[in-house]
Amino acid sequence: MQNAERWKFIYDQINGTNESDVCEWVKDETSEGGELAPLIGQIYEARNRLCEKTGLNPDTDSDIELLVSGFENFARACGKLMYHYGYMDGTHKI
Repeated sequence: MQNAERWKFIYDQINGTNESDVCEWVKDETSEGGELAPLIGQIYEARNRLCEKTGLNPDTDSDIELLVSGFENFARACGKLMYHYGYMDGTHKI
């Protein structure tokens, strides 16, 4: 698997978008007990509270959707850059 494909595969596995048995060595971090699960919960709870306070519909308001999708795109770009920089430094250790 090429680096460009590998980082995306790992990112998707961490975020639970791959089938669970595809890659045993990378944990779905969005599942219960994962590092990302509480953060995702916080983001969506805050989104829902903001919508309740303002009367916006979280499913149809374009600005709310832009905030959430923008954060997701930001996180994906950070993940990609961290993978590539980590790979380039040659240590391959965490």
